[in-house]
Amino acid sequence: MSKVTRLKPLEGGKGRALSLPRPLERVRDRITERAGGLLADMLDGADDTLFDLAEKETDSERDRYFDAMRELRLQRGALETGFRQALGNLFQDSARTPDDRERATGKVAVEDLALVKHEELETTVALDNLARRARKGHDEALRAFQHRLEYLFESKVDVTERNNPLEPRNLAACFSACLERLSLDIRARLIVLKLFERVVMDEAGAMVDEANRVLADAGVLPDMKTVPVPRGRPAGEGGAGAGTSGSGASAAPEQSRTAGGSPSAGDAPAAAPPADNAMFGLLQELLTTLRGLGPAGGAPASGASAPVAGGGAAPTSGMAIMHNGVAHLNGAPLTADAPVQAVSSQDLFGLLTRLQRLEHALEGGADAQDRSVKDELSDLLESENSEAIHALDQADDDVINLVAMLFDFILDDEGLPSEIKALIGRLQIPLLKVAIADKTFFSNEEHDARLLLNTLARAGCQWDPQQGYDDETYQRIDRAVHAIIDDYDEDAALFSELLAEFESFFSDQRARAERVAERVREAEEGKARAEQAADAVRRYIDARLAGRQVPDVAVRLLRQGWQQVLYLTWLRQGEDSDTWRRYAKVVDALVWSVMPHRAPADLEKLRDLSPKVVRALEHGLESIQYDAGETRALLDDLLAVHDSLIKGLETERVAVPKAPEPEPPAPSALPDDHELVARARRLRAGQWLEIGDGDDAQRAKLAANIRDGAKLVFINRRGIKVREYDAAGLAQALHDGEVKLIEDGALFDRALEAVISDLRRMQSA
Repeated sequence: MSKVTRLKPLEGGKGRALSLPRPLERVRDRITERAGGLLADMLDGADDTLFDLAEKETDSERDRYFDAMRELRLQRGALETGFRQALGNLFQDSARTPDDRERATGKVAVEDLALVKHEELETTVALDNLARRARKGHDEALRAFQHRLEYLFESKVDVTERNNPLEPRNLAACFSACLERLSLDIRARLIVLKLFERVVMDEAGAMVDEANRVLADAGVLPDMKTVPVPRGRPAGEGGAGAGTSGSGASAAPEQSRTAGGSPSAGDAPAAAPPADNAMFGLLQELLTTLRGLGPAGGAPASGASAPVAGGGAAPTSGMAIMHNGVAHLNGAPLTADAPVQAVSSQDLFGLLTRLQRLEHALEGGADAQDRSVKDELSDLLESENSEAIHALDQADDDVINLVAMLFDFILDDEGLPSEIKALIGRLQIPLLKVAIADKTFFSNEEHDARLLLNTLARAGCQWDPQQGYDDETYQRIDRAVHAIIDDYDEDAALFSELLAEFESFFSDQRARAERVAERVREAEEGKARAEQAADAVRRYIDARLAGRQVPDVAVRLLRQGWQQVLYLTWLRQGEDSDTWRRYAKVVDALVWSVMPHRAPADLEKLRDLSPKVVRALEHGLESIQYDAGETRALLDDLLAVHDSLIKGLETERVAVPKAPEPEPPAPSALPDDHELVARARRLRAGQWLEIGDGDDAQRAKLAANIRDGAKLVFINRRGIKVREYDAAGLAQALHDGEVKLIEDGALFDRALEAVISDLRRMQSA
């Protein structure tokens, strides 16, 4: 009997329930009914969707989909009830003051955030992206709803994206929290979240519009045409409460002196809404271990020397960090009278633009490769003002650290040739500028700069150094990199333009490569099928003739003519066809007809069978257009044998030796159930690998996987066959390091996942 998990309604916080204004109660009831109905529709179709997905998977993978289907069916009632309850709690929480919310929910432990599990992180990223897509085009309606709520609460409650009950991120989080109570693995959970997005979240904007209509009809700001802009916020900057999330993310002081000719305040990048900054905030929490900052506010008294790690006085130059309004150097707070010059995000952006254009930052050398962006920034600032200690905003320092870690992973990636790494490595400063200007760079999987980096890397994985620098793919990557270095300042539209241009080129290349690979695949599959047919026919005839003594004409008929009839029949119609079975019986009849017979019944049977066998042989040989003269001669000889046997005469015979046993394949050091053997069998066409290493390394793509790893054919980018393995041979080569599989998936996403894993290990250590 399967285990049944009882779901309890989700609680939206502890403490006494707050009464809602009557208009808001009507909104709550309307939205709960509508969203609950949409969820029911989604669950109605979930079985069919999961079943369709299961059909495309292997047996081992298929079970997880069936388990998910069973779990959703068993827990459907509790899932719907929990979701409706959670929606009600969202509205209840929107009426709480900040103090009420803090008492109700308690303080969140930083350890809980820092030690987030990989599956939780995947869910967080999925929810952020889901919410961003659902929010698109509905910002104005959401701000109008927030403003009406504040009006209802008489401005006693500040309604932001965090406590807006109709904020898409909050709606999605309600359903995700319900899913956590089910026994679903992460892949199945993400699939169910995708279904939720398509059915329920697609209506999120319509639900906000309906809520605004209900409130307006109830007399809550019915004549509001435009939404007032919150104080201190320029128009068009997202919802209330926007700003950089995460610790230490406050803006630099307005009075700080501009360093390095940075852009003016009017050109500074706008902060992204906190809903899109969830990933960056999480990354900041994970970076806590690396900071090693002293207690906030614990700066030494004025006039004292600023302590540094290892004792002594603080240097008069170097990069400090602004943390909770206090400058820290080497982890220790500086004195109040230390000569600190804050470097705002605007200042930093301008400094990076200057570094981007410096030849040594672009080309580098042995020394430059060992220097970090911070080293370059520190040198540049010191050259302009060596008396001050320059302090970066905490959020900007975190961005610099994160981008540096991402590029460390990228430059260590074995899937990229070193020449391509050298090109992509030169994008560190431009992408650092992108991340400083737009923190959603870390969470938005559709960000143009991320997509361009992934596309360049994917193309670079397929470039072989043996093709040389004049190869068009290398030239295109080189031009894209230099266009960013030369032209990117503040206009991120450059990435979109380059992405469109490169994707057009890459898709043409990919289409041509696919056509070539398809021809190779068809040829190899045809060749393999021909070999399989020839082997099947040879084994069938050998089984009938081997070890017997038969007239030579029978051997020639079967080995020369009839073997071709069977071969073509196997290829055209298969060994399960009626034609194959009929022609195979001819073999048995022919062999029996030429054996010595003495019994009168057998001789009578031979007399009746002889013309039938001859007609069948004649018809079959004609069907393949076998030489007519040869056919007539063979059949005349066969009739002569039959005539001699019927008269009781001896016929001349030849001994047909048994076919030699095929040599067994060389034993592999790896067993058939080894993980690498199984992986080799599952490889799909399009997988790239690198054969050899050093200057002789060669990159090749899998063009055909025939009969689950019986033959794996690899070609180069020009479509020329370069290597052939079976699953065991490829697994052994992988095991011995002679071959490496190339991961050509999204490079940025893999780098981000690796960075998060490293940070989590540091936290747990």
